[in-house]
Amino acid sequence: MSKIAKAVGLIAMLGAATAANAASLQIVPDGDRNREVTGDPGGSVYPWPGGPGPGAGVPWRSPDGGWPNGPGMAPDPSFPPNLGTSGFHSSYLFLTDDAWVTFQFMGAGDSSQRNNFYLDWNYDGDYDDKGEHLFVDDNGDGTGTPPCPVTPAGATAPSCDKPHPPFDFPEANQYSFYLRAGAIPFAYLTGDGVWLENDGTGNGNPDPFRDLPGYFLGCDPYEATTTFQTECKHTAYAGLTDRPDPGDHDFQDMGVRISVPEPGSLALLGLGLFGVGFARRRRV
Repeated sequence: MSKIAKAVGLIAMLGAATAANAASLQIVPDGDRNREVTGDPGGSVYPWPGGPGPGAGVPWRSPDGGWPNGPGMAPDPSFPPNLGTSGFHSSYLFLTDDAWVTFQFMGAGDSSQRNNFYLDWNYDGDYDDKGEHLFVDDNGDGTGTPPCPVTPAGATAPSCDKPHPPFDFPEANQYSFYLRAGAIPFAYLTGDGVWLENDGTGNGNPDPFRDLPGYFLGCDPYEATTTFQTECKHTAYAGLTDRPDPGDHDFQDMGVRISVPEPGSLALLGLGLFGVGFARRRRV
């Protein structure tokens, strides 16, 4: 068998293995009663050019503008006729297989609190090691994490301009970590000191109109094929509401986009590594 034929065979096997082992994100809600829609922009601004400020937030759409419509958007009964990302409050996010997971800061709207987002990437349970405090709301003073740009108008994903590395906390607005299958170990800490953890029990109250903070989870409305999906293709949005009541129920107080690589991108990475190795072998 020629070297070219062998290479083609290896590439085909790599693609098949990549597709079979691709990780995805799964939302586990407490039943349909926890359905939620992020139709209230909550001070977020779309498109967002980058820099300090409210950011583009979790995708929403109003008659006056906002994000483009998508298959995963639904009408928000609390803010008609607005549309928003469909998902669930009092829910939890799981990773189906070990994978690289990327976290992107989408902004904090008009929140008046200095909210925070953490990731226990080393699984030691304490969230206080170096590099586990990912994002912080600037609370209007310009000292926090700058939201990822979402531009031009019509864009359906951010283009984060301050990835880690080379940027570090609090300037970095994008991080990637290799995580284990299971509940993704992230947590919110509100400016009032309320801790909300993605551990299966620590996300607010099943009744969103009780005066308790909580976070929303929804599949990317542009990757979804229908509303209120629990099996996300590659991307989910998490959105905090730091003081939920009928006057503060937008889940835009700290938005984070969470994603895993698409199978095609993993295959291309493997193909690139294979090509480098093949070229080196030819030079020897």
